[in-house]
Amino acid sequence: MCGRFAISTPMHELAKMTDSEPLSDLTPFEPSWNVAPQTFIPVSTEIGVHGETDVPRHFRLMRWGFRPSWSTPSHREPINARSETMHEKPMFRKAARNRRGLVPADGWYEWMTTPQGKVPWFHHRLDGRISHFAVLWETWTSEDQHLESCVVLTQAANEDCIDVHDRMPVMLEAHEIEPWFASGTLPQQPGAGVLDRHPVSREVNSVQNDHPGLVKPLPGLFNQEYGE
Repeated sequence: MCGRFAISTPMHELAKMTDSEPLSDLTPFEPSWNVAPQTFIPVSTEIGVHGETDVPRHFRLMRWGFRPSWSTPSHREPINARSETMHEKPMFRKAARNRRGLVPADGWYEWMTTPQGKVPWFHHRLDGRISHFAVLWETWTSEDQHLESCVVLTQAANEDCIDVHDRMPVMLEAHEIEPWFASGTLPQQPGAGVLDRHPVSREVNSVQNDHPGLVKPLPGLFNQEYGE
């Protein structure tokens, strides 16, 4: 968790929701209902490209798959980090102190193990609003490459999610964004009734599939088979 998510809201709306400057017109971001690891995603941050701290909050594209500044390229670069231990792990503690951000999402997918195999479920806010995932990010450079990459923070799943998976993204409410950016203050776990979920098509299993139908509930006829 979380290994796939959806983000289809236009960038200018995302910027307004988070009091951020949008992506540059030179770096457009296409909507996606099947965002996968290694994808470049919009991250809102208050730290500049070269570590400046006097820049306004703004979006930049960063790769989902964390590479610390001191690391060498690897095929096992993490996409998630446990929020409970981010200050203890050498890979994340520098970013936890200095490079925090958020990623907007319509919702995310988790896979439930059932007698019929692994079934994807889409999780989203019950009120229909965008979720804001807390992330850490870092800059990695070589002689010919400059890479900004990020990792989504996770926490124990709340009552709305626990039946599908035991972890969920750290989600920021609007009033929790500023404390997170300013001092790394993490929010409380969402209470019951904040999130909803439903089983979706196994089409999402393939990163080649990317369309609005991926987040749609399976027809009622199939819900019993998938444990709904």
